[in-house]
Amino acid sequence: MLIWFLFGAMCMGVVLFGLAYWKFVLLNKAAQAAWQKLDNNMKNRAELIPVLALSAASFNELDREFIYELSHMKEACRTAQTLQERVAKENEITQKFKKVFTAAMKHPELKTDEHFLKLQKSIIYAEGKVQSAKKKYNSAARDFNTIAAIIPLNLIAKMFEFEPYEYFDFDPSLDKVME
Repeated sequence: MLIWFLFGAMCMGVVLFGLAYWKFVLLNKAAQAAWQKLDNNMKNRAELIPVLALSAASFNELDREFIYELSHMKEACRTAQTLQERVAKENEITQKFKKVFTAAMKHPELKTDEHFLKLQKSIIYAEGKVQSAKKKYNSAARDFNTIAAIIPLNLIAKMFEFEPYEYFDFDPSLDKVME
């Protein structure tokens, strides 16, 4: 009788271990997929930078150094080595977008310029997609990190070398500037 009890307990332990591993794999894949989507959205937003830099070059309020920095932001994001560097660069892009749009408000002729309005809408749309993807990534990272922090499950996470995810956070979107 004791042998059957021990056998049942071992089987239950193996099943629970397998389910825990399966949950880690699912949450890990979800976090990786969310990161990939966020990365793609940030790259798509970065594709708009050269066009904006070209438009911004005509504003007297913006100096040449600012335009030069803006035009090189796309490459700076690609070369970021760590998540903290990437967050800093993405935050810088958002700040530069805000500065360009603030300078653009001083030019009433741009309110009727079809090309600039289209560019502005594209950037705001891209920024919104980045913000949405950022929230999904942070949510997936939080879910994974929460499971990995639970005491018996953290041993499984260490056993299979599942590392916690860092959160990605930067300034809110351009909506406030556009209001």
